[in-house]
Amino acid sequence: MSDVIAQAGAVVVRLDRSEPEYLLVTARRNPDNWIFPKGHIEPGESAEDAAIREAEEEAGVLGRAVGLAGRAAFARDDLDYEVSYFVVVTEDEGVAREGRRCAWLRYEAAAARVAFDEVRAVLESAHRLITGLETG
Repeated sequence: MSDVIAQAGAVVVRLDRSEPEYLLVTARRNPDNWIFPKGHIEPGESAEDAAIREAEEEAGVLGRAVGLAGRAAFARDDLDYEVSYFVVVTEDEGVAREGRRCAWLRYEAAAARVAFDEVRAVLESAHRLITGLETG
C-alpha cells in the first residue's frame, strides 16, 4: 500500500444571491467531469490556505475559508489521494482558467452536475454548514 497524498479543495460559495450558489469547474483530465477546485498542498502551506489558492488558480476567485466541508478519497495512476475540502465564501464572479470551464449553480443543480458521489457528499455537508451560517 502506498502513502496517501494529501490535497486540498475549495467548495466555493456566493451568499449574496437569493440562494447560495456553488462554483464548479471542469476537470483538466476529463472536461466532461464537473468538480470543485482542488490540488496539491505546497510545503509549509496549510490545507486551508491551499484550498483558497486552488480556488484562485483554477477559477479566479478570492475568498475566505469558513470551515471544513469534508474529505474525499480517490486513486489515480496507482496513487491514493485524500482531498480535504473547505467551504470558501467569495463575492467574486470568477473566471475560467487553466483551460477549464466554470459554472455557478444552486445546490440542487450543483449536486446533479458534480461528477463523483464522494464529492456530492462533500457538497451536501458544505450546504448544511452554509445554510446553518445563514440562519445563525
